[in-house]
Amino acid sequence: MSSKVPKYDEAYVWVWLPGETAPVVAGRLYAHDGLVSFNYGRSFRELGSAIPLYLPELPLKAGELPLLPGLTMPGCIRDAAPDAWGRRVILNRKFGVKGDEIARLDISELTFLLESGSDRI
Repeated sequence: MSSKVPKYDEAYVWVWLPGETAPVVAGRLYAHDGLVSFNYGRSFRELGSAIPLYLPELPLKAGELPLLPGLTMPGCIRDAAPDAWGRRVILNRKFGVKGDEIARLDISELTFLLESGSDRI
C-alpha cells in the first residue's frame, strides 16, 4: 500500500506580494538528511517589492536559511501543513491507506504539504 504514496524531495513556495494580483515564486523547499530547508530564489530577492515570508525565521537573504533550534523545517511553513486529522484524510482519500497501515508509513512533511492543496495559507 505504501508504494502508492509519493516521496517528494522539493517544492516551490509561491507568495502573493502586497498589492499584486498574481503570485510569484518566493523560493524552494528541499528535503535532505531528515530536514526540510528553504532558500529564496534570486529573482524573488531582486524584486523591489520582495518581502520575507516571516522575518524572524526566514529573513530575505541568499542561500540556505538555517533552521531554528529543534525544528526539522521552517515553522512558518510547517504551520501550513494539515493537522493530524487532515493527514489521515489525505492518506485515506488519495492513497487508500487506512487504520494500522498509517502508523507504519514514513510520510514526509513535503508530501503532506503538496497533497493538501496549493492554497494552504
